[in-house]
Amino acid sequence: MEKLMKKPVKSFMTKKVIAVKESESIKKLFKLMDKHDILGVPVINDKKEIIGIVTESDLINHFTTLKSPRGINLLGSIVYLDDINKFNENLKDHCAETVKDIMTKGVKTANTDTTLLEAINLMSKNKITRLPVVNKSKKLIGIITRSDIVHQIAKLKRP
Repeated sequence: MEKLMKKPVKSFMTKKVIAVKESESIKKLFKLMDKHDILGVPVINDKKEIIGIVTESDLINHFTTLKSPRGINLLGSIVYLDDINKFNENLKDHCAETVKDIMTKGVKTANTDTTLLEAINLMSKNKITRLPVVNKSKKLIGIITRSDIVHQIAKLKRP
């Protein structure tokens, strides 16, 4: 098990990564994720550098029903009882049309020499389920998911 934990992610990452540009429509992204049965897609710029990621959670938030904040009319003004900033944030997600509008920025990444143990710790610490892998030029070259990690450990445990 110790040997496996020191193995670099480049040896078992998915190399054919499906990625999208930030200008892609959400509708097209949804179809792409469904077609390839994937739950997250890195967002790249023209140089293939990671600028964001969109996950199933982002898409679900986009398609949820928007609830108006509770408020009361007091002397001709509306006093909101709920957080109006949260409503405005949800409204932005609900009205989004492109990947740029719903993607998460500041994506955690691994490099090719990151070990399996380091990847597990990074994913756990940041509560993420996928970790894009970049080369020294910060270009996307792979991705590792929790499923990839489970498969590696399962191989070790096979009789």
